[in-house]
Amino acid sequence: MRLDSRKLEGKVSIITGGGSGIGRAIALQFAQAGSKITVAGRNSEPGSQTVKMITDLGGEAAFVRTDVSDSRQVSNLVSETLRNYGKVDVLVNNAGIFTSGPIEDLAEQDWDRVIDVNLKGPFLCSKAVAKHFMGRRSGVILNIISISAEIPEIYAGAYTPSKAGLVGLTKMLAVEWAKYGVRVVGISPGPVRTDIHKRLYDHGDPAIREARHRAVPMGRPGEPEEIARLAEFLASDDASYITGTTFTVDGGSTVSMFHTVHLLKEYATRKQAGP
Repeated sequence: MRLDSRKLEGKVSIITGGGSGIGRAIALQFAQAGSKITVAGRNSEPGSQTVKMITDLGGEAAFVRTDVSDSRQVSNLVSETLRNYGKVDVLVNNAGIFTSGPIEDLAEQDWDRVIDVNLKGPFLCSKAVAKHFMGRRSGVILNIISISAEIPEIYAGAYTPSKAGLVGLTKMLAVEWAKYGVRVVGISPGPVRTDIHKRLYDHGDPAIREARHRAVPMGRPGEPEEIARLAEFLASDDASYITGTTFTVDGGSTVSMFHTVHLLKEYATRKQAGP
């Protein structure tokens, strides 16, 4: 990767969950495009690694330890970014967690934690940058959602409801804040080769992994960089008339019953097999 694409030249971006997977890929892509980066995450080590990767490329980045479900930590995240760089242009709400299991067995605290991170977190982060964006009459918020918001995955616990709620939040903020020059857009990935994907499929039953990949018409999971390239476009002025919508990046999964049928078979097989 070279720092030779400058669509985000001079901009400052906050990326939550930037220590790995899609968040790290977006941080690197944005740095390549000329943006200064604040990497936010709960764990210092992976976040600091992302910062080092950016600085090794000649970019500028800082890590701020943040639990996005805590309003005080979110406020500190924005304050630190303003202190370091003087402004914020782009917020990427990427931080998310996943729990699995039947709803009837889901502990209340597990439900709360997923909703707090996946839905409350984007609300808090968006609220924290809102007045800054409104005052400057510009700003972009990108919400990383999931095709689970459209096609519920069986035994995904609170994950699917949290992502469906994030679709609604994206639309609501886009409508309310458009008059201030703020754009709010969703990106809805299908299966992407991240740490969560690896835990669920790559180190599990090979038959399940194969079935999951067959469920994608393109026959493979996506790569984080494929999400990041779309995020760069949507954050740039090239997308200046785009707001309130969600872009699906899933290898064709949501347009094919092939996807749903294989998921049903996969989870039915897993449940019959037991623990």
